[in-house]
Amino acid sequence: TALPISCWMESSLTLYGYQKELEERNIFVFFRPFSGSLWAMIVFTPIIFSLVVSLFRYCNIPDGIREKIGKRRLISFLYRQAIWQLFATLNQQGTETDSDDEVTIEVNSDDSKTIEVNSDGSEKSPIMGLGKKLKCTCLGKSKTTCSSRILFGGWYFFAIIVVATYTANLASNFIANTIPSGIQSVDELVHQTQVQYGTVIDSSAERFFNLSPINTYKTMGVHMKNNKGVMVENVRAGIDRVRNGSGSYIFVWDSLALQYAVNTNPDCDTRLIGRDFDHGGYGFGMRKGMPYEENFTLALLQMKDDYFIEKLRNKWIYDNKKCDSTETENAKVGSPTAIELKHFGGVFAILPIASGFAVVVYCVSCCLRRCRYCN
Repeated sequence: TALPISCWMESSLTLYGYQKELEERNIFVFFRPFSGSLWAMIVFTPIIFSLVVSLFRYCNIPDGIREKIGKRRLISFLYRQAIWQLFATLNQQGTETDSDDEVTIEVNSDDSKTIEVNSDGSEKSPIMGLGKKLKCTCLGKSKTTCSSRILFGGWYFFAIIVVATYTANLASNFIANTIPSGIQSVDELVHQTQVQYGTVIDSSAERFFNLSPINTYKTMGVHMKNNKGVMVENVRAGIDRVRNGSGSYIFVWDSLALQYAVNTNPDCDTRLIGRDFDHGGYGFGMRKGMPYEENFTLALLQMKDDYFIEKLRNKWIYDNKKCDSTETENAKVGSPTAIELKHFGGVFAILPIASGFAVVVYCVSCCLRRCRYCN
């Protein structure tokens, strides 16, 4: 009777499948980090929020200045200024109005006199010479009031989160340049019917599926037995069928042999799927009582201690690989998905909270100002 000698290399079964490449030369790849609905919200949010900002700025301008310029014209100017500042902040850029302390607006008036006001709204001494123009220091400094600072503080916080999230997810999309075919494990393979799978006819792998007590592997064995077309004559035929099948076939075989097939594939379009199973090992078989049994066992143990087997594995499987290891890892992980609007609801909630707090601060400041004037 033949007896197995000490196992000299571990082995297991795994799945060998095809991986598809992402669309190449996509000039709109920068839209992938966010979903369409989230992009729409990001675009429309500064348009809506600028109304709130311009309203606060309008309320901080003295009545005399409003009448001199005209309410409609003043609101239009403040809105355009606010929306440009919000979009510039979202793009992490400054504007030409950020550092201006004075803003000059043309007005439809026959009065050649201009009015210059302080940031608190008090009128300075009148000056001459600007014709139909009104120079207002308060327009440039209206955003320095407490309520405006609260509004912009909330917007800055919102912009930081949006930009940081977009940058991180965009980098993930650039790094993960491949996506898997969809099947990620043995269980997913068993519970689908679109992709066929098989192994070598009359092999140890086929016997494992036929004799396994585990339902998943037993189901795979029944599938292979009832569909003879999924079986192949040898390992090379199985590997070629995966490479030529464009994702329609998965080959089940020894993990070391399939890892070698992945690393030496010049097209780098195949991958190992899921975790290994049926863990075992390779060994030599000898007739019972052979005088060389102990010598073989000691020699194999010595090779293990000297890492000779490990060096051979690295030489033939890993050292001469043609595909980058990051591609295989990306294929296992998959491509990052776009961030949906439901994931960003809390970020958008920052703006109404900041607006509400700014309203409270503005109302308190108005009450304090009136009390001061009354006294």
